[in-house]
Amino acid sequence: MSLTTEMLQSLVGIESEVTKGTDEVCRPMIRHYCEVMEDANPLYHDDAYAKQSRYGEIIAPPTQVQVYTMNPLWPKVEREKNSMENLVDLLKSHGYSSIVATAQEQEYFEPMKIGDDISYTLSVKEISPLKQTARGPGYFSTFLYTFINQRNEVVCKQSFTILSYQAQVQQ
Repeated sequence: MSLTTEMLQSLVGIESEVTKGTDEVCRPMIRHYCEVMEDANPLYHDDAYAKQSRYGEIIAPPTQVQVYTMNPLWPKVEREKNSMENLVDLLKSHGYSSIVATAQEQEYFEPMKIGDDISYTLSVKEISPLKQTARGPGYFSTFLYTFINQRNEVVCKQSFTILSYQAQVQQ
């Protein structure tokens, strides 16, 4: 069966169930992240400074949001495939098996505080028509992650775009 626009568009807008993060926001993970990023912002480590801020306490770097929802490498987490995985599988089954990330944007809403539990939903936001790219023919797919805390407050919205393409063999 040929890949059709209808097949692709049938996956757009379907929001996944809430996926709960495996770790709560905590000082050690904030410290490790700040060390790697060389981020010395006192909001992330200095209690006295953070207490005087508008947040009133230590917060986590907003760019760290996805860290708290990543599946552990071991043991493997068994769960239903989400719409992004279903789309990637569909494209792969039609020969669009090479993938490159092309864009990511984040918009922040509520700060992440020590003890927060971060979860997310995921949906396919849009899929381009077939494009001819320098890498080969392919589809640009944009996914929308919505990260929430245990109070159901939106912490971050993240769009993530990939190109799934048929790699061209170079002569």
